[in-house]
Amino acid sequence: MDFNYNDNQQMLFDAADRFLTDRHDLPQRKALLTDRPGQDRFWHDIAEMGWIGAAFPEELGGFASSPVDAMVLLERMGRHLVTAPYLATAIVCGRLLIAGLQGTRRDDLIARVVSGECRLALVAGGTHAMHSPEHHSFTATRQGAGFVLNGRAPVVIGGDSADVLLVAARTGGAHGDAAGLTLFEVDAMAEGVTRRPFRMIDGHGAAEVVIENLALGAEAIVGVQDEAVDLITLALDHGIAGLCGEALGSMAHLVPATAEYTRTREQYGAPLAKFQVLQHRMADMYIQTETARSMTYVASLSLGDADARRQRIISAAKVQVGRSGKFVGYYAVQLHGGMGVAEELDIGHHYMRLTTINQLFGNAGFHLRRFADLGRRPGAEPL
Repeated sequence: MDFNYNDNQQMLFDAADRFLTDRHDLPQRKALLTDRPGQDRFWHDIAEMGWIGAAFPEELGGFASSPVDAMVLLERMGRHLVTAPYLATAIVCGRLLIAGLQGTRRDDLIARVVSGECRLALVAGGTHAMHSPEHHSFTATRQGAGFVLNGRAPVVIGGDSADVLLVAARTGGAHGDAAGLTLFEVDAMAEGVTRRPFRMIDGHGAAEVVIENLALGAEAIVGVQDEAVDLITLALDHGIAGLCGEALGSMAHLVPATAEYTRTREQYGAPLAKFQVLQHRMADMYIQTETARSMTYVASLSLGDADARRQRIISAAKVQVGRSGKFVGYYAVQLHGGMGVAEELDIGHHYMRLTTINQLFGNAGFHLRRFADLGRRPGAEPL
């Protein structure tokens, strides 16, 4: 399998790297975390660069030839620790729009997203909902021809800046059932919607979202009523592939940065890089990064496969990339010593992001179980 970028993807990679090197170094990133107008300007700059269109096919107003195009950008965003809600808006919710809407409604909303006018967030309730859609805790009760929506989600990634919320709520069945879940489009500023924004440990924006007695018409439904689980699972799998790309960008930066530090930092009268045990450790970091690279590319290329095969590959990638990220991040901090956790150096910031990625959309334990369960199903094919 050829893992080299094509010419267009390489140009996208290089352009993103130049832009983020100039506009999103560590001091600029720190300033943006508390500068809401600056965050808005940065988002619109990303849109003007055309990056949001990398998540959408050409016939829907984007330019993606494959999911690898968005992964190229996410790898660079991971390298530069970008906290803009690209994953939540373009990747996860973008896939919900592509697969769940039709006609003018879909085209208009995607056009607003691609232009940077509209940011999105998937709202899930409960501790397991962001990797097991059937555990969403929002409820939508029938009222005439519409619904009344109620529920609370303690952590909505990208919810602090979203203009539109895509809320999964139970319209039938019992908690935990695969059937009976419906996805609704909700104006984030609607009366009855309350948000408490905050920053996660890795600097990314999130919000607690509470919805109380919000009346919605049937036209707010995204996809098919009572059948949202497969749609959300597909979107989360795209999100996991994107997270793998981000993690790869971090790891691909930490390995050479750590090697360079060990060549200049002296201990016992010699550079750290002269000590054989540390050379072995850096070799292990490189091997883990390249293993994660292979799994990330395979995950991105699998997004168009049949459901069971896609889910198994995505879970395998999430487990391997999580393990590799934990290994590379931990030893990058260790080999830097005290500097590894200094605010002025990006090493610790990458480690925090890698640690967060390891937990998002299901940790290693969840994805190992999903991989095994899918492999035991009748008719399951070997990967």
